[in-house]
Amino acid sequence: MKNSKILASLVLASLFATSFAFAADAKVAGCCTKAAKDGAACTHPCCATAAKDGKNCEKCGGAGDLAHAKK
Repeated sequence: MKNSKILASLVLASLFATSFAFAADAKVAGCCTKAAKDGAACTHPCCATAAKDGKNCEKCGGAGDLAHAKK
């Protein structure tokens, strides 16, 4: 019984730590994702302004910095 409690607490702790790792990722707005699938840039003025600043549009549901393609 003692081993199962220790195992359960380790599993929960690892899940908790993993959730923080994924929370730090940037979130792209849905309108920008749809435009990227079509091979274009989003035409919303708020998204264009945010992109000039190197950010995702928070008004449309994005968060964080833009991900730049690695060369």
